[in-house]
Amino acid sequence: MATDPVRWTCGPHNSWLVRFVTYAPHGLLGGVALWLAVGVAALAANGAVSGSTVALLLIVVLVGGPMSLLYAWWIASYGANGSRWVGKLVGTDQLTGRGLAVATVLGAFAIAGGITISPRLLAAALVVAVLLSVFGSSLAVAVELDPVAGRLRVGPESRFAGATAVDLADATGAWHFSLGPPSAWRVTVLRRIAGPPLIVPIPKRRVAAFDRALERGLAAAPASEPATASTTRPMRIALAAIGLGFLGLAVGFGALVVQTGQTAGGRVFYPIVLLATFAAIALGYAGYESWLARRAASTSDR
Repeated sequence: MATDPVRWTCGPHNSWLVRFVTYAPHGLLGGVALWLAVGVAALAANGAVSGSTVALLLIVVLVGGPMSLLYAWWIASYGANGSRWVGKLVGTDQLTGRGLAVATVLGAFAIAGGITISPRLLAAALVVAVLLSVFGSSLAVAVELDPVAGRLRVGPESRFAGATAVDLADATGAWHFSLGPPSAWRVTVLRRIAGPPLIVPIPKRRVAAFDRALERGLAAAPASEPATASTTRPMRIALAAIGLGFLGLAVGFGALVVQTGQTAGGRVFYPIVLLATFAAIALGYAGYESWLARRAASTSDR
């Protein structure tokens, strides 16, 4: 049995699902940019860009422009503390120029098809793209397993020194699923006593070693204290009230649209999706914090 630390990297080249969830958000955003560029070029070609429009664009570029764009580029590239936050949210380490170009063209066609078929379908696709960007960044990562120490490190390939380190003794369980048949990879969602669940892509040749290390970790005593709520009860109540308020607005807006039948070409569905998303985030976080508080209270009563 091997006892040395083993390391592997999962990326778009390993699985069609990883390739899809990595490139899909970039493709949709690139598709939006492509259609905007086509629209501006078409207006310019038809002479529809008037002198006032040009003046407005110059004001936007010159007044809010160079310094703001430079600052935005700096923050996006390095962050306030020198970290690339964009790379943390989306899997940018293993993207290629050709893949981005293909994804952009496909995204533009998807946007056009969504507008033609149903604007609601396009709104749902944008929400899915946001979720995929987070999920894709969890799959396109480098992983290191130390079976002797029972430790796991997961993080982006180019910044593996700052990877998330996990002691398998802190694991409370795991879910497993395949990256689509036929696949040489398995994804494990590791539940932890401290911290959110961790997504770990594992090649089939490493599954046995990982499962043995996980079994030893589950049988060992936890090395960390359980996570506790970072909010007070009034804060959670206020957060839940905000979430319910967003949900009420979404439901009311939707009922008004159904009653009047005025969909404005489907554009009214975008604020409904946005309000529902805010409601889900607020209520989800309030529920998670409440669960942590109840778990801490039940543990202290023992």
